[in-house]
Amino acid sequence: MQNINELFLDHDSPAGRLVRGLAAFGAATAGQLSKSTGLGRSTVSTALTELRDAGIVIDVDAKASGFGRPSQLLSLSPGSGRCAGVLLGLGEIRIVICDMTHAVLSDVWIPIRRDYTPEEAADQVRDSLTSQCQSLGITIADLLGVGVAISAPLSYDGKVLNGDVLPTWAGVDLAEIFSTRLDCPLHAENESHCGALAEMTWGSTVGESDFILYKFDLGVGGAIVRDGAVVRGVSGSAAEFGHIVLDPDGAYCRCGNRGCLQTYAGGYHLIRRAEEFSGQPVTIDQFVERAREGRIGYRRFIEDAAEKAGWGMGITSSILNPPLFVIAGKLATIGKAFLEPLERSFNRHTLQHPDLPGVSAPRFVVAKFLGNDDTVMGAVALVLRQHGRIVSPAT
Repeated sequence: MQNINELFLDHDSPAGRLVRGLAAFGAATAGQLSKSTGLGRSTVSTALTELRDAGIVIDVDAKASGFGRPSQLLSLSPGSGRCAGVLLGLGEIRIVICDMTHAVLSDVWIPIRRDYTPEEAADQVRDSLTSQCQSLGITIADLLGVGVAISAPLSYDGKVLNGDVLPTWAGVDLAEIFSTRLDCPLHAENESHCGALAEMTWGSTVGESDFILYKFDLGVGGAIVRDGAVVRGVSGSAAEFGHIVLDPDGAYCRCGNRGCLQTYAGGYHLIRRAEEFSGQPVTIDQFVERAREGRIGYRRFIEDAAEKAGWGMGITSSILNPPLFVIAGKLATIGKAFLEPLERSFNRHTLQHPDLPGVSAPRFVVAKFLGNDDTVMGAVALVLRQHGRIVSPAT
């Protein structure tokens, strides 16, 4: 029997497929593993016996499922492996280390100057991970992988594409910079794609195989999930919904175009309007709180933003026709004042269908993760789900 590191990267053997399946689920029944991996029940049973004997898989509390005998849940052993998630934020870096049952073992915030370079970020991550791993009795090389979430789209070979939040990083080879400092497999992805992975793994879309996530925060981002996988597009920049152009003669966007959705519904734009209105500096958290309180002026700001947000989502729905929309980001925490006008606008701007059996409009849900937890835990899920791997120096 191979060890957990070899099995985790083994995409062919039944044992490797089961290990990756359990890493993604956290805990699952043999039936769920058979369905998700496409392996026959007898093959699953044989491989699970070998994995139990090797101490890699353990039985956990049984799961009641209606009548009859409860289904036995299985998980990877907590000590079988660990992985890390990294959020490259604005003015801070957050690092989480989890075991294979998805338990958080370490959660560290590192302050850093706002305009830090990729090299500074990689050095900080290496130094902090070294310290965190030492406290857990392991080294960075023992990690099954490190996932990195960044506020920019990434190419398949790990280069930063045109990102308006980190404009000076465009063209940077993130894979090379981080892989030379981290002696373990590296995964990296856009933060909104990470948010979708977090929702799929622990949040509002567990069990959903098809949905679209819209994240309304300082910028506007998103993710398209099809058949349980995040769609990245030909260059890696799929679902950059904030750059849907609503008015080609509109205000300049940080991306270089005019009239992008996020110039109407992004936090940066809304903060500027609020500062002009109040004559004082306003943070995104202050804006959200005042909008939630229904303060004069802020109510109009958020209604205008919701109108444009629904317009952009309506365009997306007319093209992709998803069964489910997930609304994430700090603006979602405002609640009804944002969500209700957004849905009304969506209904005005999407293709209408006749009221026929089996034909239904997309459902709307609010994300479970509405702060930065979605991004950093989504970076962990990059490793658990083996998504977005751009470099693997350990293989």
